[in-house]
Amino acid sequence: MPELRQDRFTKEWVFVASEDIKHPHELIVRRTQKPAPSFDPNCPLCPGHESRTAPDILRVPSPKGGWTLRVIPRKFTGMTSELPEANSPNAIEGFGIHELIVETPDHSLTTALLPETQLLSLFRSAKSRYDEICLDPRIAYATIYKKHAVEGSGPGHSQSHLIASQVIPPAVASRLQQARHHYGKTGNCVFCAALQEELDTHSRIVATSAHFIAIEPFASPSPFCTQIYPRRHMANFGEINGEELPDFARILRDILGRFYFGLENPDFSYSIRNAPVVSAGVNYYHWCLNIVPNLPIPGLEKEGKMFLNPVLPEEAAQFLREVRIEQAIPA
Repeated sequence: MPELRQDRFTKEWVFVASEDIKHPHELIVRRTQKPAPSFDPNCPLCPGHESRTAPDILRVPSPKGGWTLRVIPRKFTGMTSELPEANSPNAIEGFGIHELIVETPDHSLTTALLPETQLLSLFRSAKSRYDEICLDPRIAYATIYKKHAVEGSGPGHSQSHLIASQVIPPAVASRLQQARHHYGKTGNCVFCAALQEELDTHSRIVATSAHFIAIEPFASPSPFCTQIYPRRHMANFGEINGEELPDFARILRDILGRFYFGLENPDFSYSIRNAPVVSAGVNYYHWCLNIVPNLPIPGLEKEGKMFLNPVLPEEAAQFLREVRIEQAIPA
């Protein structure tokens, strides 16, 4: 029986649990995947090809020589890091910062298969760059995101992105407005209240750790959309501390492993939903990492502002909880 649910953070409505799909297993796309080589002579991001990219902004050296991670400016983004001149009220120059995080020198690895220490290095580097970029008074919003695609152009070299601009995305502005409204009425963070409810019911929790909780949202707009929230109230990623950062890398690796082995390495994207730079430390907003697998499901669409999700979030959470990855990925 279809059910209509409202996202308490955006007030958008979602239809979930259509009769078209009976079980999450039916969403798995089984495809033949060719193993990638550890080194690709045509890949500009592989070791030895550093001259094919812009100079490093940050490099993590390897004890064996070379590097384990690089951060470089991304070319041809349609954005400029130059100071914008005066503009009309309805048009401004495309000022912003876009950096590429080369996650590993090994061309064959995906983020889900990175060693835990390497994923930690990735987010330590990302936080270092995030903190520095947010000091720029021209920056209003910054985030870290990734798009993983297996088919089409191939998996390519595993990479993440850090992007910052002088404008706040409309989706973020909408969530902020709802969060402020709730805080003004109750004096409480709506995200903290929702997380406590998830901990009380446990039906949509995928995994927990000392500092983080991974859930399927109550009004999930698509199957297996998974969100990782810090237990401690934090408005943006820049507030994460040295004890929480390794735990974050660990639970993200856990969730991506469940995607990789349970859903057979689907295409996916993830992004960190932050508060704007000027809103760092506010009491009413709570950052999270939002992961969305791209599953080609007939009939799944968004009609205007109405999402159609053919899988109950509770069933998606149970499916992911049952994926066994402990022996699949060495630490």
